[in-house]
Formats: sequence, structure tokens, C-alpha cells
Amino acid sequence: SYLGGELFGYEKTPLAIGIASTTDPSKPGPWQKLPRPVLKSDDADARAQEKDTLYKSYIFRDEARTLGAPFVMFYNAKPPRDSERIFAAVSDDLKTWKRFGPGPALENLPLAGAKHGVISGDPQVVRMGDVWVMFYFGAFWKPGAFDTFAASRDLVHWTKWDGEDLIKASEPYDTPF
Repeated sequence: SYLGGELFGYEKTPLAIGIASTTDPSKPGPWQKLPRPVLKSDDADARAQEKDTLYKSYIFRDEARTLGAPFVMFYNAKPPRDSERIFAAVSDDLKTWKRFGPGPALENLPLAGAKHGVISGDPQVVRMGDVWVMFYFGAFWKPGAFDTFAASRDLVHWTKWDGEDLIKASEPYDTPF
């Protein structure tokens, strides 16, 4: 999966999520893209909190079909001038995706008096024994920018880590993000 848009520049909205494939990813060569994005901010089923742009997606196969389909996608998205949240979608064929749940799968709230939204994004999900672990990027709901995680037994209810950051800025040039 990839994110892309029609406008030139870094993360120029709107951005959408597309799918590309190749028969052998170990060999250089062109990938075949689906003709249209699989998720867009103006889709009929897009939630209010994802009506501006969609960002990084992460897809994995869940043989147990915990959410009712073999493929699960987590991605971050946001409405205009607000916080980025992490959402879920499911698919039977990697081509047609259905948003899962009534709202964000995971979100964090801004600090009191914040002048801008927060970022919960770039999710990556792995299975560790009987627990799903979502590693993700965070910024602005507490000082700085950092990597953190949340854990779930069902891919729906997530317990966010509240200990030390997994990774945080170690150099001045890393402090914004």
C-alpha cells in the first residue's frame, strides 16, 4: 500500500491510499497499480475525522479473521485543521476495502490549551503470542515527538503504553518530529 495525491509537494491534501503489486519484489521493475485509490477522504463511508487526508497505511493478513476478513489495514487520517487518528479497514481481496468500526481505532487528545491537534500515526501491527501490538508515532499530546505502542487482544480495544517513550529525539534536529 502507498499514499499519494495529485498535488505537488510534501503531504499536499488530499492524499489517498493505493495498492500496487509485483510478481517478484526481489527484482527491480515496475509495479502494477490498481487504477484508483482503495481508500479516499471523500468516500461515502469516510468518517468525519478522516475527511481531509489519509496517510500511512499498514496491511497484514489475519488468518483468524478477527475483524471478519483476512486482510486488515490500519492507517492514520485527519479532518481539516485537527488531530490525526488511527483507523481500521478490512478486505477479502486487497482491492475492495471496508472501513471497520464507527470511529478511530486509536486516538490521543491534545494537551489543555493546545494550539494545534496531535498526531497518532504511522501504525505498524505485529502479533506477539496472543497479543496484537501496534507501534506508532506520536506528537503533541505530551511534549515532543516519539514512538510508542498500544496492545490489544481483539484488534478493537487498545491499551496505550504510558511508560517511557520507545524512541524519542536524541538530537536537536530530531525534536520537531
